[in-house]
Amino acid sequence: MCYKYLPITIFLVLFFSGPAISDCPDIPDIKIADSFGVKICAMPDVDQKYLEHAKKVMDGLIDYNDDGIVDNQPAIDRVISTGSVYAVFRNGRGERTFDDVFWSEEVYDEFMPIFDAKGWNCEKDDQDRCMHAVESKYGNFLAVFTNEMNMSGSGWDPTIEEGLHLITHMGYAQAYPDIFGQNKDSYIAKLMDIARGGYFEKARRKYPHGAYYTYDDRSCTYSCQVTEFTYWAITSLRGQQEGRAKDIKEEWQLSDPEKMREKAPDLVELLSDEKYGIYY
Repeated sequence: MCYKYLPITIFLVLFFSGPAISDCPDIPDIKIADSFGVKICAMPDVDQKYLEHAKKVMDGLIDYNDDGIVDNQPAIDRVISTGSVYAVFRNGRGERTFDDVFWSEEVYDEFMPIFDAKGWNCEKDDQDRCMHAVESKYGNFLAVFTNEMNMSGSGWDPTIEEGLHLITHMGYAQAYPDIFGQNKDSYIAKLMDIARGGYFEKARRKYPHGAYYTYDDRSCTYSCQVTEFTYWAITSLRGQQEGRAKDIKEEWQLSDPEKMREKAPDLVELLSDEKYGIYY
């Protein structure tokens, strides 16, 4: 699942009035948890058990080696300082309510001329540019729905995917833009293009022979594709995709650490660099 892209109204509001620290919006009876300073926000109609599960997952992502210390403090500091949070919704109505409070629409008409003057088309060609400008200062939220969450302790849990998206997209990409930045000039993006058999601004229905990352959701911009690529790489190196080869083959072919080392040694080398704290 690709993280949600915000409509132009959200771009405008967030760019000029976003939060300064990680914090949940002011919604009556909203449920809040804290994971090493990163806030987890659950709408009032979300059962407490889902919030607790989301916190447990986020704790494990931020402190993967379970030593009680944040694996990469600069990345988590960026998540927090941009005001980014992890959200849990029961349904689309809760998501819309969260949107409306987290990002007010009051300044839309006032600031639209500023974007026009820059020549930005935030709904099409400049979507990633708008998102980067907004998020680098004012953050975003990544979300999981309760009907997606797997709390059984066995099998894949999408709670991990969306939580990891928050950490890489709003943490690593912001803290290490030359390495994990979500644009074609970053090192992770160059590795992604190798994995896809070339540079493609938009996702394709078919990729060149030999490509092992074949994400085909055309609504996912280049930045979004980098987020997904980073997620697949980290979770596969951690062995979390083992046994799912058939389920994920339409997007990703390196479902275990051995395949990662064989087909993507440069990617494994990057993710193994101790300074990035990506343990596996």
